[in-house]
Amino acid sequence: MILDALGQAWRAWAHLGAALDEEQWQCPTRLDGWQVRHVFAHCAPAPGMLRTLPEGERGTPDFTDAESLLAHLQRPGGIAHQRAGDIRQEAITSADGQAHAELVAQFDVVAPDVLAELRTRDLTRHIDYGGLGTVPIAEALRIALMEAVVHYLDMAAALELEVPGPLAGLM
Repeated sequence: MILDALGQAWRAWAHLGAALDEEQWQCPTRLDGWQVRHVFAHCAPAPGMLRTLPEGERGTPDFTDAESLLAHLQRPGGIAHQRAGDIRQEAITSADGQAHAELVAQFDVVAPDVLAELRTRDLTRHIDYGGLGTVPIAEALRIALMEAVVHYLDMAAALELEVPGPLAGLM
């Protein structure tokens, strides 16, 4: 189930963050201008954001699956390209404004509660995905999982860790 996979990925983030020393937090990644701490700060809000997703209607969503929404976001000239610089700056600002322990707590403390709450919800209902259209909650979770896996691998590669390590079975 998507929630089990997301839980496994978020636990990997919590374990990784708890094990990093100061030098590792500063390690550059393959992402231009991003250090490990920036990647962590970029993904750390995900559990809390998923907690606050309001459920919408059950009718036909604007995007029926994660793939169609991601294709929309990633199209040439799409929002992912338009906002890339802003997203990087938000990650840097967030990393500079939070202690590493606060970032790790999002995966170690907040995430388990969010997953438990999501297990009580109807994941077929739709949510507004950042004003870009509606998508079933389960599909928004698939995007969160993809982000968690891809960016974990970005950090693991930068830190020369075994890959997929704690994400074995998710790929």
